[in-house]
Parts: sequence; C-alpha cells; structure tokens
Amino acid sequence: MGEMLNAEDGIARRTVSPDFAAAQRRGLPWCLAQGVLNSVFYFWTFGGSVFLLFLDELGLPKGQIGFLLSLFPFCGLLALGFAPVATRLGRKRVFLAGYGLRKVAMAGLVLLPWILVQAGRTPAIVYLYGIVITFAVLRALAETAYYPWSQEFVPNEVRGTFSAWSTVLGLLASSLALLLAGHVLASGVGLNRFLWLIGLGSLLGLAGVAVMVKVPGGAPVPVAAASGAHRANLRASLRDRNFVAFLGGVGAVAVGMALLVAFLPLYLKDRLGLSAGTVVRLDALVMLGGALSSLAAGYLADRVGSRPVLMPAAALSVLLPLGWLLLPRQVPHLVVWCAALYFFYGVVSTCLVIGSGRLLFNAVVPPEKSTAYTAIYYAWIGITGGIGPLLAGGLLSLCHGWQTRLGPVVVDGHTILFMLALGPLAFGWFLFGRVKPDDIHTTRSVLRRLIVHGFRQERVKGNAGWL
Repeated sequence: MGEMLNAEDGIARRTVSPDFAAAQRRGLPWCLAQGVLNSVFYFWTFGGSVFLLFLDELGLPKGQIGFLLSLFPFCGLLALGFAPVATRLGRKRVFLAGYGLRKVAMAGLVLLPWILVQAGRTPAIVYLYGIVITFAVLRALAETAYYPWSQEFVPNEVRGTFSAWSTVLGLLASSLALLLAGHVLASGVGLNRFLWLIGLGSLLGLAGVAVMVKVPGGAPVPVAAASGAHRANLRASLRDRNFVAFLGGVGAVAVGMALLVAFLPLYLKDRLGLSAGTVVRLDALVMLGGALSSLAAGYLADRVGSRPVLMPAAALSVLLPLGWLLLPRQVPHLVVWCAALYFFYGVVSTCLVIGSGRLLFNAVVPPEKSTAYTAIYYAWIGITGGIGPLLAGGLLSLCHGWQTRLGPVVVDGHTILFMLALGPLAFGWFLFGRVKPDDIHTTRSVLRRLIVHGFRQERVKGNAGWL
C-alpha cells in the first residue's frame, strides 16, 4: 500500500489498496443499516416533532425550548479542539463510544416522571437539562470523528449514489417510525406516551452503533498535530476562499431553515389547530419527498457534479417560507396543503444535503487536511444551526399573545419567522454560486441539455457518459 505523509497532522495518506477497497464495499451496507436504525432513534428521541411536542407537554416556554434545541448544534464548537484528539484516539473508536453513550444518556429521560413525582418540577427540569447537555456533548465528539472517517470509508466515485441510498432507506424507516409515533401520541395523553418512544428508540440506536464495527478505517494515528500546529492549520483553512464561500452558503441556509421549521410543529398545533398525532404524521411527508428525490439527486450528482443538484435546490428553498406565509389559516382541506408543503420541503432539503455533502468531500475539503477542515465545518454548522432555534424561541416568547392583521393576513410571531427566513435562504443560494464546481458541467449547461436534448447518453472529455 503506497503512503504519503500528511504535512498537516502527520496522518499517512494512503492510496487505496485492493484489500481496503474490498473492505470499503463490505462496510457500506453496514453503514446503511446504521443510518436506518439511527433515523428511527432520531425521530423518536431528540429530532423532529416528537421531542418538540414532548417539551411543550412539559410546559416549557418557547424561549427555553429554543435554548434546549440550540444546545445540540452549539456543542459542535467542541470540534475545533477535539478533532486532533479524535485522530490520535482513532476516529472509529471515538464515534462508537460517543454515539453509544449518547443513547444511554437519552434513555435516562424515562426516569423523568419518577423525578417529577419524587422531587418536584424544578429538579426534574434540571435533570432534563443535564440529559440534554450530556447527550449534546457526546454527539458532538462522535460526529467530530465521523466526518473525516466517512471521507475515508466512502469511495469518492459512489459518494453521491451512496448518500442517495442512505437517504432513501433512512427516510423510509423514518416515515414508518413517524407513523407509529403519531399513532402512539394520538392514542393517549401525558408524558408516558413520549417516554415509550424514547426508550425503544434508544435501544434501536444502540443496535445501530453496534453494526458500525464492521465499517473499515478510522484507526488511531499516534502522530497527530500538536495544539499549536492544529491552530495554525485551522487558520490556514480559513484563508481558503472556496471553503469560506461554502461555509457561508451552508451557514446561511442552516439559519434560514431553522427559523422556518424549528417551531413549525407548534405552529400547526397552536395556530392551525391540528392534533399532535397529525402533526407527527405530517413529518412522514418530508420523508416521502426526500425518498422520492434522493436517488435521482445522487445519480445526477455522480454524473454531472454536485452544483447542478445543489443550486436548483437552494433556489427552490426560498419558496418554502413564501408558501407558509401565503397559506391561509382557515382554508378548506388545510391538512392537504400542509402535506404538500411538507413534501416539498422533503424534496428541497434532501437535494441540498446530497449536493452540499458531495461537494464538501469531493471538492472543498482536501483529504490530506481533513482534520482541520472538517473540524471548522462541524463547528460552523453547530453555530449556525444553533442560532436559528435560539432566535426563533426568543422571538416567539417576545411576541407571545401579540397578533395583528395586514388585510387578510394574520401577523404574529410565526409570521415574522417565515419572513425572516427568506433573507438567509436567498443569501445561501448566492454564496453557493461562488463555490467552485467539482465537475466540468455547470448548472445552466446541465439544465439546458436536459431541456433541449433530454436524457441521452453522451461522452464528454474527462467524463465517460455524464447521464
């Protein structure tokens, strides 16, 4: 196996040997299985509508809910200092430990009703905060290791297709999980219906961690950058204009999406009058939209590049807050209109994830500098991902009880959130346009060929058959 010393942190860059390539192929199905199990864990515990409705059931004000939700991404800042430590300890080992222990931490929420009865509300809320903080820290440490590890074990030539299949299987599992969750929530009252989901979801999440043992790579690297050298590498990566433009696009879209969707389930329940079970079931439409679009997005990205997938999705994202702004609150068949917007969000968000993720690892992040680049990337999406829920929760708390009308349009805190989301989403679209493409094809050329020539096989210099 050929090796070349990494000038950044002492990691040996290796040309992929036939044995490791075979191990990569064997490991991808296990990674897909982990994605399926982790999707169920995500939507039954801390992600999606279930956790938001759980916090609302506890009677937490929206400002506190926004703060709790922001802790998950804000802990991504730990990546800046922890990335070289994860490299020395072994990225695979750190991921398995962090992701495994976070499931145990989340399962601790099943004790919350007992603490409420035995000690009262204040100790129970303190306990809730402790669980969330512990979980968020473990998640951040594990994912700090996962990003550069995934660049190692997923072959570049199939990264888009693998992301697409991972998305499809995860979204199908998530849809089933959300339908079951909606049935559970609609069938009872109180906290216990949430805690059944959290407990079972944590067990499935642990099984998902176990299967990742079969995935290759992520071995410990004893010679990793010293703290001073690591800081220098971080500063150097921020002088990469292409990387900075990518970070700006990802960050702006993250803020805009968080402003739009962080409290959307409560908007549907409190303002549009939908039941908690219906709100959770609507999340399945997001999964359906993502599943139907992901294979096409991954297929297209692997053949014409990431930008022709990313740019149209970023443009369409601007339509999402407009849709919620223009949707009347009293309209026949309201659930159908909400379902259409949820489905559209699933299509757009999935194409954004596949396009930006492939562009990040195939063109923006140099493999020999992955420790510094991915640390900054993960910390940045943590900051921008945390700003949205924090701002949204604070604004809704500030606007609590306030409402006015502009003609036929009802204006309240949720309306302002939809309006504020427009700016960051449009700015993210603009910044993504400044990132260098990872292929010879431009978005315009691909759209023009699709419209004028249709899907016909064609050879282009440097690319054997782009469609």
